[in-house]
Amino acid sequence: MDLNGFDGKIVSITMKDGVVFEGECLHNSDEYCEHEFGRNESSLQIDDFLFFESDIERVDVIEEKEIYIWDDRPEHLMKLDRKPFTMIEEGTKTIELRLYDEKRQKINVGDIIRFENDQMEETLRVTVEDLYVFDDFRHLFEVLPLLDCGYTEENIENADPKDMNEYYPPERQAMYKVVGIKVKLY
Repeated sequence: MDLNGFDGKIVSITMKDGVVFEGECLHNSDEYCEHEFGRNESSLQIDDFLFFESDIERVDVIEEKEIYIWDDRPEHLMKLDRKPFTMIEEGTKTIELRLYDEKRQKINVGDIIRFENDQMEETLRVTVEDLYVFDDFRHLFEVLPLLDCGYTEENIENADPKDMNEYYPPERQAMYKVVGIKVKLY
């Protein structure tokens, strides 16, 4: 019987004698069983109880729990419209364009960004891979690959840095500069 892959899941263990236990599987390991009990077999731990493979008839998953992995890297929140949110989620957009204001100046390579999309009520977490700072969007558009910035083959010929003035006026760009934030899905 394979007892791997149950960590963090709510399981029902049916013993060979018919007794059933339910709870969150905290641990399954051959090494632990060997080291602590001198038994060369797999085991599952629920609360303070350890169940050995030789005593188990069946293991059923009752609930798949999301396992939270502790990550102490700084996390920054940003809002995104539906289209760029979906493009980042699909991996077709890997550079997010923003004003390099006080909020964005706090972002470092390796940090986490959590994008929120109000329309879809979804969040998306990404890791910052690189930061490209420019004086304005004209310079940014000359250097960065626009396909990575959210443009497509269909609209790349019409890409114009002046389009960004709608979101970030030129006087604010001059005050803060602009940034391309290279991201990958977390």
